Amino acid sequence: MIKIFYLCIVKKIFFFNNSFSLNLRQRDLSDWIHECVQERGAKIKRLDINFIKEDEMLKLNQKHLKDENHTDILTFSYSDQLRIEAEIFISIERACENAKIHSETLDNEVLRLISHGLLHVFGMEDSTKAMREEMNEEENKLMRRFHVKHIKSEKVL
Repeated sequence: MIKIFYLCIVKKIFFFNNSFSLNLRQRDLSDWIHECVQERGAKIKRLDINFIKEDEMLKLNQKHLKDENHTDILTFSYSDQLRIEAEIFISIERACENAKIHSETLDNEVLRLISHGLLHVFGMEDSTKAMREEMNEEENKLMRRFHVKHIKSEKVL
């Protein structure tokens, strides 16, 4: 079963149907994604974030990338970097596994994966060690931006 997080800039419509527990509020995610996109001078036409099972992810990887390996995320961008139309697929099982391996919360791992997908949409690559290190730094910046803003807003309430 495909789990979808759908963001439409015109109506800000979300479908965040997931069978695993996240403490991330949809509104916080929406605001954060919009800020990340606007910071790059881009606009969202359509962005689908799909949480799927590991076997479905493997099938997508085999079909579209001709890769026989498991992965935690796949990103498909259908437009230029200034008018975003893209799909991000995240493996639920891989996200949970990565969170345990790196002693992270599932929420932080999902934020990292969404950040990673957005960076691919913005044109960043991770095919070399240097590119992966640069992407990792950018992921951390995006994640810090989410946490700083929402920690401050919690204190205000």
